[in-house]
Amino acid sequence: MGKTTLARVVYRMVSNQFEACSFIANIREVSKIHGLHQVQQTLLNELLMHKDIKVQDVDNGALMIKTRLRHKKILLVLDDVNDLDQLNKLVGEHDWFGLGSRIIITTRDEDLLKHKVDEKYEVERLDYNDAFHLFNVQAFRKEHPNEDFLELSQAYVDYANGLPLAIDILGSFLLGRSKNDWKSELNRLQAFPKRKNLNILQISFYGLSETEKEIFLYIACFFNHEDQDTIIEILDYLELYPKIG
Repeated sequence: MGKTTLARVVYRMVSNQFEACSFIANIREVSKIHGLHQVQQTLLNELLMHKDIKVQDVDNGALMIKTRLRHKKILLVLDDVNDLDQLNKLVGEHDWFGLGSRIIITTRDEDLLKHKVDEKYEVERLDYNDAFHLFNVQAFRKEHPNEDFLELSQAYVDYANGLPLAIDILGSFLLGRSKNDWKSELNRLQAFPKRKNLNILQISFYGLSETEKEIFLYIACFFNHEDQDTIIEILDYLELYPKIG
């Protein structure tokens, strides 16, 4: 949906209003591979403008953030948060940071924000006109398609269904290719979706619990567009706890 891109734009627009700024990208993957204490270390080094801060463990890192940044007006973006403990150990409470500080969190899981944030913004799909404009810029490097490619361009925009990532990938791939290539790729996409799109979308699936994965697959394969109450009744019989899942 373009959450990270939108956060980066806002970050660039307002960063000069703060004493220090930090954009911590891809927290889900970084904390999984290197540990949350490494994310804390990056945050402290960037906001305190040092390069030699060492965080020994997560609790030590949380204490350092709380004590060293409480009088500093900072802008912090935490991108792709997927666990409440990440928020607890990175931003804790409002009084961890100086007056006027702002923290932006991007996440696929809205429930993580319930007890932490003052305001929420749900990123929506692009409307058709904006999607068409973005596609043309990527595929033709101009605002309007070549006349011979108009119908094909519309077909690709319909296929992308307002998702900025898909539009960006498809447009860039098609740049400079022949009309026959465009037709062939459209036919292939309908049978085999583009791998890069799937890799991004699969992150959300892998982030689900085991029962939620089963619920997702049952709905996608058997119950898509069916009545919700009927689906819940069936999934409840299968002991998948659908009301919460």
